[in-house]
Amino acid sequence: MKVIKFIITVFFICFCLTACTGKKDETEETEKIFRTWSSDGEKPPKTRFIPKEASLPDGAKPWGGTVSHHLLTDALINDWFTDLAEARTIKTFYILSPSHWGLSLYDFSLTKGSWQTKDGLVNSSKDKAENLSRLFDVPFDDKVFVYEHGVSTLIPYIKKYFPDAKVVAIAYYGEPPVNMNLATKLYETVTKVFSIKDQDSFLLISSDFSHKSDMEKTAEKDAKSRYFLTSLKPSVWTLGICDNRPAMYLLSKLFTEKTQCTIQRNTNAYKLSDATDPEDITSYFFTYFWEKED
Repeated sequence: MKVIKFIITVFFICFCLTACTGKKDETEETEKIFRTWSSDGEKPPKTRFIPKEASLPDGAKPWGGTVSHHLLTDALINDWFTDLAEARTIKTFYILSPSHWGLSLYDFSLTKGSWQTKDGLVNSSKDKAENLSRLFDVPFDDKVFVYEHGVSTLIPYIKKYFPDAKVVAIAYYGEPPVNMNLATKLYETVTKVFSIKDQDSFLLISSDFSHKSDMEKTAEKDAKSRYFLTSLKPSVWTLGICDNRPAMYLLSKLFTEKTQCTIQRNTNAYKLSDATDPEDITSYFFTYFWEKED
């Protein structure tokens, strides 16, 4: 009898441990919530006004674009999203971001997590993230997104202008020298889930351009980037001098004979703020890509 009681007790303990473990796993699954500058109550710095270089033409429906992930450019990011919201209804943002700080464990970092803003959560599209995880053949790498400002900087603007939209965040090494195997894999995989003809998706390329240069060198680099962005020649994608080179390659493969690029703004940190080190300037291109109608 004592043996039977002992066995029952052991089974009961094992059951409780299993139940608790299962509950813990479920909790961990729902607790992947990343903070943003908005949820932390951080205030963007005040900067000089930079006038628009160009606006989207009436009727243009951008399928993608480049936008800075530096909070210094808050007013410019805000204006970029304002015009995007006037032109498009978007349900899913595919955010292509450099993986900063060398935290990625795999070539491509993905998450099913959510981001907190002062206006509420922005959720990942879990089914789309799971599909990309299979296509890239990588597990989820949530820890990267705890610190990845290439994504978190932009999330509050998505919540503000597209409150019901979901995101699919992809982070990878973006600096030169370009890993062509990685860039090719990015292109081949993203184009399995995204098309420039999509009616409810948008390719959001999180990127800053020239880095760590004085004004003269910054202007030289930006002239090369501008040539790539305006010529729309796939063969010159390496002239897109930025911290997200694989995305420049992907863009070049998406260009068609009808593709147009609107450069809303091209500026740099020194023009925005006197606090910028004149020998360590970062530049920015705020752009939209869209297809010209016949």
